[in-house]
Amino acid sequence: MDENTDSSSKTGSLIPNRREFLKLTGAVGGGALLGGTGVGEPEPTLDRSLLPDASERPEVRVIATGGTIASTEEAAEDGGYARSEGAEQIVGAVPILEEFVDISYESVANKGSSSLLVEDYANVAKAAMRAEVDGVDGVIVTHGTDAIEEDAFFNDLVLDLDIPVAFVGAMRAGDSVSADGPRNLLSAVRMCTRSEFHLSDEPSGVYVVLNEQIHAARDVTKTHTTKLETFDSGPAGPIGAFTDNELMLYREPGSYTANLSNYDLDAAPEMVVPIVATGAGAEAYVTEQAAAGEYDVDAIVIQATGWWGGTAPDVSGPTGDALDAGIPVARSTRVHWGPMNPGYDDDRVGDIVVMEDLPSWKARLQVILALTMTENHPGYDDDLEMIRETARESKYALDVAPRRQSSRVSLGGPFRLVRHSSAR
Repeated sequence: MDENTDSSSKTGSLIPNRREFLKLTGAVGGGALLGGTGVGEPEPTLDRSLLPDASERPEVRVIATGGTIASTEEAAEDGGYARSEGAEQIVGAVPILEEFVDISYESVANKGSSSLLVEDYANVAKAAMRAEVDGVDGVIVTHGTDAIEEDAFFNDLVLDLDIPVAFVGAMRAGDSVSADGPRNLLSAVRMCTRSEFHLSDEPSGVYVVLNEQIHAARDVTKTHTTKLETFDSGPAGPIGAFTDNELMLYREPGSYTANLSNYDLDAAPEMVVPIVATGAGAEAYVTEQAAAGEYDVDAIVIQATGWWGGTAPDVSGPTGDALDAGIPVARSTRVHWGPMNPGYDDDRVGDIVVMEDLPSWKARLQVILALTMTENHPGYDDDLEMIRETARESKYALDVAPRRQSSRVSLGGPFRLVRHSSAR
C-alpha cells in the first residue's frame, strides 16, 4: 500500500509518504516539519517540480474546537497550557502542507474538550455536513483529547457522509519539546486523502487519529493521562497505522456504529441524562429524586460493574423505582473492555437497557440521540424501547451480511447498521 502511487489507483494519494514529505521540505529527521528549523540551520527548500498541480489538490476542511492542539505554554500565565492558536495557525505548524491539499477552515468552538457541550458536538456534525455539501474531500476536527472520543462517537452516530472525518488532537502543547500536534495533523491529512477511506456504498466513517494510529470512533478510549500512546481500541484494535512510507490496515475502514436516522440534532442538547456510578456504599440520590418527581430527567445511565452489571444495594432499589416511574434506564459497565450480560430476554418490555460494550460516557450520548428519535418514528412510541433497539443494533458481531456485499444493512427498524459480523 505504497502512498507514492498515482492518485487514481486504489491506494493512491496525492500526499507523499512521511519520509518523502520530509525530504521535500529539506528537513533532516523531521526537525523542520515537527518543530521548525534549529538555530543556525538553513531554511528548508522545496523542489516545486515534485508538487501536484493546483487543480489536482484535494480539499480538506479543518473544523476547530480548541484543545491542547490549539494551545501553547507561552500563552499560559500560571504554568500548563493556554489556548492561543486558531485553525490556520495549527495547519501552519506543518510546513508546505497547503502545497499538497487545499485547506478551508471553520471554527465551532474554542474550549478545552471537557468544557464542550452536546450542543458543540451537534455543531461539529452540522459543520461536517456543510463541508460535504461544499464538495471537500475530507474533514479534520481539531480537538482536545480529554473528550475527543465522545465527540467522535456522537458524530459517528449521526453522520452519513461519503467523505471521512478525522478527529485529531495533541497530548503536548504546540510550543513544547517534541510537540505531537503537527505529526498528528499530517497523519489525519494522509488518511483523508487515501482512497480506502472514501466509501461509496456506506458511510465513510469517523475516526480518531493520533500517534500515527487510526481508531474507529466506536472503540477508541483514552487510557493514560499523559502518554502519547494513550489512545487504545481494546480487543477490536485500531483500523490501521501509518509508518513513514506505508499505510497498514488491520481491519476495514468505515463506521462501526449503528448509523441512526431521524434524530433531531437541535433537540439533543436539551436532553437531561445523568450518569449514576456504583461502588461500595454508593447511593443514588439522583435516581431517587428522579423517581420521586423531584428531578426532571429524560433518562438515566447506570455505570455498573463487570459482566453481570451489579450495583450497590442503594443503587439497585432506586433504579427499579425509576423504571416504575416511566424513566428509561440504561446500564453500562465500568470495566474498560468487554460486553455485558443482558440478563433478560430480548423481547422483555420495560426492563433496564444494557448498552452492550459501550462505556457510560458513550452510552449516554447514544441514549440522548435515541430519545430524540422516538417522536419521528410512529413504530417506536416508547423511549425505553427506542433505546433498547439502538443498543441491539449497536452490538458487535451481529449476524448480518459482510459490508462489502451490500450497500447497507437494514434490520427493519429506523437504523442502518454498517458493520459486519467479522469485524472482530
